[in-house]
Amino acid sequence: MFPQRRTKLLVIAALALTIMILYYSGDARRIQNQTFYQSTVAAIEAHRQAKDSGVAAGSSSGKESPNGNPAHEDAVKPTEDKMQPVIPKNGDEETEEIPIAGRTSMTVPKDRNKPKKQEQASDPDEHMDAKTELNSILKRAPIIIFSKSYCPYSARAKSILLDKYSIVPAPYVVELDQHTLGQPLQALLAENTGRRTVPNVLVSGRSIGGGDEVTALDEKDELASTLKKLGGQWVQEVNRKEAGH
Repeated sequence: MFPQRRTKLLVIAALALTIMILYYSGDARRIQNQTFYQSTVAAIEAHRQAKDSGVAAGSSSGKESPNGNPAHEDAVKPTEDKMQPVIPKNGDEETEEIPIAGRTSMTVPKDRNKPKKQEQASDPDEHMDAKTELNSILKRAPIIIFSKSYCPYSARAKSILLDKYSIVPAPYVVELDQHTLGQPLQALLAENTGRRTVPNVLVSGRSIGGGDEVTALDEKDELASTLKKLGGQWVQEVNRKEAGH
C-alpha cells in the first residue's frame, strides 16, 4: 500500500495532466475552426473578385464568353440603359395628345397612317382650287351627276338619267374617286348642298338628291318635269326613251 501522502500527490498530478490536455486540445480546435473560417472567407472573396473582373473585361472588350457565344450586353448594362422611354423624345417623332376617359390626356406617337382630313379641309389653296374646278364643271352642262365609279347607288342614278331618258344637253358625269380634286370637291359639295354622299345630282347648281330620290321621281313620272323646271332654258329636251331604244 502506498502511503496516503504519496497517493494524494499522484491524484493531484493526474488532475493537472488532465486539465492541461483539455486546455491544449480545446485551443487546438479553436485554432482549427478559425483557420477554416478564414480560408473559406478568402476563397469566397477570391471567387467574387474573379467573377467581377471577368464581367468587366467582357463588357469593355466585347470578347466572347468561354462557351463561344458573344457575351450579353444586357448583363452588364446599368439599369438606366434598360429602361427606354415609351414616348419618343421631342424632335425624334411627332406626337399627339389623346383623351383618356374624358378626364385627362396622354401623349402618344402620332399615327402617320391616319388621313389628315382636317388639314386637307383647311388648306386654303386646295379649297380655292376646288371652288374653281366646281365652277368649271357646272358650266359644262345644266345637269351634273357627281358619282363614284364603284358605288352601286351612283350606277343606278346614272342608268336612269343616261339610259332611260333622252336629255339635251346630256348630263355630265364626274367620278370623284378618279378626280385629282375628288376629296375637296366632295367636301365643297357637302358645304354648298348639304349632301356629302354620292350620287349627288345637280340641276343648274341645285341638288335634287341621290339615287333614291332620282328613282322615286322616275317611278312617280316626275323626273322629266323636275329637270325641265330647274334647268329652265338650259335644258332643251327631256324625254323618256321608248322601250328597246
